[in-house]
Amino acid sequence: MSQNARSHRKLKIAGVVALVLVVALLGFAGNFLFDFALNPQAPYTMKMMQDGKDAEKGEQMDAEEGEARAWFKENRESSSLTANDGTELAAWYFAASESAHDYAVCLHGYTNEPIGMARYVKRFHDRGMNVLAPAARAHERSGGDYIGMGWPERLDIVAWIEQIVQADPEARILVFGESMGAATAMNVAGESLPANVKCIIEDCGYTSVWDEFSLQLKDVFGLPSFPLLDVANLVCNVRAGYDFHKASSVEQLKHATVPMLFIHGDQDTFVPYSMLDQNYEACASKVKQKLTIHGATHAKSAQVDPELYWNTVDDFLDEYF
Repeated sequence: MSQNARSHRKLKIAGVVALVLVVALLGFAGNFLFDFALNPQAPYTMKMMQDGKDAEKGEQMDAEEGEARAWFKENRESSSLTANDGTELAAWYFAASESAHDYAVCLHGYTNEPIGMARYVKRFHDRGMNVLAPAARAHERSGGDYIGMGWPERLDIVAWIEQIVQADPEARILVFGESMGAATAMNVAGESLPANVKCIIEDCGYTSVWDEFSLQLKDVFGLPSFPLLDVANLVCNVRAGYDFHKASSVEQLKHATVPMLFIHGDQDTFVPYSMLDQNYEACASKVKQKLTIHGATHAKSAQVDPELYWNTVDDFLDEYF
C-alpha cells in the first residue's frame, strides 16, 4: 500500500472516529438536557437550580398566599382519574358551600404543585364555585415519569372535564392556568370540548415548548438551540412520546372557540412578555381579551396589582361565564 493510500485510510478512520465521538457527545448532551428539564428524578434538574435562585433571593409569600395555603390544606378533598394511557392522576377538590353547577379547573405551573394555585383556588371558591386543582403528570401525587409541559396534559384536562360533566351534566366550567398550566389551558382550547366549558383564562403561558426551551437553553447555558435542542427533542420523542415543535399553544389556539382572557406581566423574562401578543393574535375565538400587568415578573401579576387583576377576571367571568 502506498504512503498516500495509508494516509488517506488514516484520515478516513479518524473522520469516522470523530463522527462517532460527536454523535456520542450530542446524544449525551441531549439526554442530559431532557433529564434536566423533564425528568423530576434526575440528579440535577431545572427545579433544583430554580429553588436555589429563589432561596438566594429570599422570596417570601404574601399574606394572601399564606392564608390561602392554610385554607387549601384544611378544605381539600382527594380526587383521582385514570388517564387514557393508564397513568394514574390525582387532584384536590373543593366543593362549593352551596349546591352549585359552576366549576373552576385550576392548573399549576412547571415543577409546582396544586397548592401553588391556592390563592386562585380560594378566590374562585369564594365566588361560589366548585374548584378542581389537578396535579400535572410527574408532579405531586400524579403518576408519570416525565413532565409534559402542557402537551400530554391537555388530554388529561379534557378527561377531568369529562369526569365533571358525567357527575354534573349541568356543569359550567372555567379552565384557568398559570405558566405551564396556562400553556396547558391554551392547548386544551384547541381540543374538541363539551359546551359545558364556558371560558378559559391563561396567565403567562408560552407559545410553544420549543420556543420556551430555546430561550432557557440560551439563558441558562448560553447556547444556541441548534444542535443540542434538536437532539433533546429527538430524545423526548423517544422517551416521553411528544415533540417540542408540535407542543404549540399558538397552533392549538387557531382552533379555539370559547371566550379567552390572556394575562401577562410586562417584566416577565422567564416566559417573555412578547409571547402574550403571539398567543392572543393566534387565538381564533370570537371573544378574546388581554390584560397587561405593569411591573409584574413571571407568575406575579396577581400579587403586583391584585385589584386590576381580579376586577378584570371577575368582569370577564360575569360577562362570559
